[in-house]
Parts: sequence; structure tokens; C-alpha cells
Amino acid sequence: MSARRPPDASALGAANRYCAALARAQSRDQWLGALYAEASARDALNALAAFDHEIRHAARRSRDPNLAAMRLAWWRGAIAGERQDEAAGNPVALALSAAIDGFALPRAWLEAMLDARLQEIAPQDDFSLAAFRAFADESEGARLRLAALIAAGGVELDQADAHAPAGMALALTRLIGELPFKAGSAQALIPADVAARHGASGSDFDARRASAGVIAACAELRGLARDELAEAERRLNGSDPAILPAFIPLGPLRLDLDRLDRNAARPFEPLSEVSPLRRQWAIWRWARAR
Repeated sequence: MSARRPPDASALGAANRYCAALARAQSRDQWLGALYAEASARDALNALAAFDHEIRHAARRSRDPNLAAMRLAWWRGAIAGERQDEAAGNPVALALSAAIDGFALPRAWLEAMLDARLQEIAPQDDFSLAAFRAFADESEGARLRLAALIAAGGVELDQADAHAPAGMALALTRLIGELPFKAGSAQALIPADVAARHGASGSDFDARRASAGVIAACAELRGLARDELAEAERRLNGSDPAILPAFIPLGPLRLDLDRLDRNAARPFEPLSEVSPLRRQWAIWRWARAR
């Protein structure tokens, strides 16, 4: 790995502003979390949120899984410092590089986020609840670990491993919430053992059949998300408050689960969005309760 060249201050400032705008538009809960952090951590938190958005949408920008995998490979090289000239022209890569250096972010955790996106592109045949937990730990869990490290000024203070249940809760809620947009057109990582327990299968989800088994499987996953959320909050209540900005996206999660509960009989129909003001109010109350 070659040594990184220090970025131009003007270019880095523009990159940080770009990431903040992207996070605000596409990952608002994470952007709000950055506002709860110390000012010195906000640029890095927004860079992480922007990176998360970029790699999540790599697959959606192409119908060809190979092209999506190539985009993720580019990011892997950028994280390793192998594409400095190219990365310097990409505002998200430039800001993320500064965050890696400024907070000594473990590249293995960033690479885990990329591995999770590859799993989405080509999931294993026997994808189970245990496999989904591993996926959640690589996607949402790794991002939360990185965000907590940034929020704590580069010190690892998540001693209770709150990122594990928190990541599972976020990943499960996202899984069910994205069914109207992914089922039938992209792989939905529904655990096969959960589906089978209720007499459903992956083909039922691919065909968008709202059978009794599909509805029951989704209900089990929503219930598990609530259990994981409660466990994450229990662990956070005894954790260093410096890491709390990283976990702000948990604040409106019950609103999302309540919406999914109300739409339980129609899992493949899009839901109306919770208003930004209501989400922000839920986040404020959640943060106050910690």
C-alpha cells in the first residue's frame, strides 16, 4: 500500500461539503447523527454516510452484477490507497480517505461493508437467519462501529458491542421496508429457514405473493428487529455517551416498524414516508432518553 498524499485543503473542503449534502439528502438519519457529534467528527461521519450510500446503490445503477462488482472493486482499491489519482477526483473517496487517516479507521471494517454489498449481488443458496446476522454485522454493524469510533475521536468505546444488535435491527427493518422495491426485480435476503418455518419460500417472495406464510415470516422478522433494538438500547444505556451520535439512526426505527406493522397484510406495497419533522422529533426524544 502506497503512502497517501495529503489532500489539497480547498479540494477537501469541497468534498466534505459534497458529502454533507449527499448525506442530508440520502441518509438523513445519519446526517442528523453527525449533528449530535462534536464538530471535529462531523465531516468524517458525513463521509462515512456518503460512502455507505454510494456502495449501497452500486448494484442498483447497473442491471449487470459484474459491473456492480467492478464498482465495488474500485472502492476496495480506493480504500487501500491504490487509486490515489482517481480517488482525488471523487469527492466521497477524497473525504473518506481523510476520515481514514484522521481517525485511524480500520480498513477491514470498510471492506466488510463492501463484502456485504457483494453478498446482496450474489447471495448464497442456503441463506439462513445466521447468514443474515453475519450480513448485518458486515453492513450496518461495521458502519456503526466506524461511526462510533469517529464520534469518540478515534477511541474504541463501544465496549458492550451495541453495534451488533443495533446493526441487526437496522438491517432487518431495511430488509422488510425494501420488499416493495426489490422483491421480484433484485435478490431479497429473506432467510430461507424463517420462510420455511411458516410454509413459505424464496420463490414466494420473488413472485410477490402475499401468502399467509410470507406474511407470517415478515412478522417474525419485524418482531426480531424489535427485540434487537431493545437489546441495543439496553447496551447503550451503560455505554460511554461519546458514541451515541453513531446510533442516532435507531431513534426513528420504531416509527418504521410501526408503519410496517400497519402494512403487514400488504408487504409488497410501498408505504408512505414518515415526515422528516416526525423523524427528527423521534430522534430528539430517543437521544434525550439515553
